[in-house]
Amino acid sequence: MDFTFAAYKKLMESAANAGYQAITVREYLQGIRKPLTLILRHDVEWNPRRALAFAELEKACGFRSTFYFRVDTKAFDLSIMRQLQDEGFEVGYHFNTLDRCGGDFNKAIALFERELKMLREAGIKVETVCSHGDPRVKKVGYKVNNEIFLKDPDLRSRNGLLGEAYLDLDFSSLTYLSDVGIRWNKASSTQELIFKIVSHEWPVIYMLTHPDYWSCSSLRAFGLRLAAKGIRYFRVNQIIASVRHIVALLRR
Repeated sequence: MDFTFAAYKKLMESAANAGYQAITVREYLQGIRKPLTLILRHDVEWNPRRALAFAELEKACGFRSTFYFRVDTKAFDLSIMRQLQDEGFEVGYHFNTLDRCGGDFNKAIALFERELKMLREAGIKVETVCSHGDPRVKKVGYKVNNEIFLKDPDLRSRNGLLGEAYLDLDFSSLTYLSDVGIRWNKASSTQELIFKIVSHEWPVIYMLTHPDYWSCSSLRAFGLRLAAKGIRYFRVNQIIASVRHIVALLRR
């Protein structure tokens, strides 16, 4: 069954056997390149222990990757973040401050800097960050959370950041693979993706996964994929976003 840990293990093993070398987002922004490059990035939304499971599978292949953690959900677990960091993985900040501040750029930038400082004071060596996109939040006056960097061009340098995982990568020179919505954007299944990787169809890959989407059991994997299809078909996220926006307006 697709989107199980067993499927992810096979994906990593196949990439390693095909000659790909994994690098972190930080390493990519530092200019590191390999003949066959796999930039591995994970967005940790809710369950940090699934991030540990992914890390173990990657370590077995000699890979290291980047994990971006949210701080406003149960994903915020400093002990797991430190453990990953100690094992050679990059740990970054997965921010959504415009969403949380109702589109107020000044408040969003201030919140971003407070939370970044908090992570660093806790021992997390954040060098890159990545915006989170919540489809259940109606965007008013902005489209994505990383627009705070466009509003405040000094935000990177002022906070000693190498970059942001969308804005500062050259997408014209790589292939972007994503499991958003519990489906691959360039393949119908993980097995098809493996075939393309083994065939060296893409020499430089930027792969985004969400450990929360992947499961130990085939039953959970099937249930999550079915739920994701239902959410898309019935436009559940758009309805929730509209209702939340109306409620927020009524409370003003």
